[in-house]
Amino acid sequence: MPTPPTRILSDLHLGDERSSLREPAQLAPLLDGVGALVLNGDTCDTQHDLDPAEVAALKGFFAARVPQVTFVTGNHDPDISAAHELALADSRVWCTHGDVLFDDIAPWSRLRPELARRLALIRARHPAADWHAIATRLPMMREACLRLPCEHTAKLGGALAKLERAARDLFPPTRALAMLRTWMTAPRLAARLAAAQRPAARLIVTGHIHFPGVRRSGGRVVVNTGSFSPPLGARCVDLADGTVRVRRIERRGGNFHPGRVVAEFALA
Repeated sequence: MPTPPTRILSDLHLGDERSSLREPAQLAPLLDGVGALVLNGDTCDTQHDLDPAEVAALKGFFAARVPQVTFVTGNHDPDISAAHELALADSRVWCTHGDVLFDDIAPWSRLRPELARRLALIRARHPAADWHAIATRLPMMREACLRLPCEHTAKLGGALAKLERAARDLFPPTRALAMLRTWMTAPRLAARLAAAQRPAARLIVTGHIHFPGVRRSGGRVVVNTGSFSPPLGARCVDLADGTVRVRRIERRGGNFHPGRVVAEFALA
């Protein structure tokens, strides 16, 4: 009998105006038959407007459906757990949200100046070496993201609201250029960081930049699982019996389902 897979998702952004996901129940088909679930950052936004009871209810939803659930922190949910990264399959798989790759966490964000200010203050309290070591860099980044002012809202709107969001994304043009730069460089940065500090990792799974894809760099496979926020869509990564499968996530009848396999390979 096949082993139930470990499934990795990220960037659900539950409650964000941009996310296609409105209720956790929409994810039920993605949880059927899953043995372990990894939510690799930005599951929700704990920085504001989400009280502890709501976070507990969200965690309970997943725990009631999957035997083992791990919440890895992201820049939008920096305090959802104590896990800022996760090693699987004898450390051959490394999961982390992906913001660790960038010195300013989100180079495209309107909040970049505030993040830079906070990080400078935090770094001043630590030895310089802490910033370069993943194990200490990630907690520093999570501290910088706590109670960060909101860049988006949870309100839904019509055409006018969509135009407003598009304007926020496209102007100034430097924002779009910064996003394109992160899309191009992230796989190489991830492979280089793993080679230096997580050398056993052959597969690196990230989210954060909302650009799904499977790329090879430096002898490693780097998978970005995209986002539940349009337009590029989301992917899930399944690990089972030494095989990695990357699937599209499809929306049918308002719910999200595992779709066709877009990449499959043995875990070296």
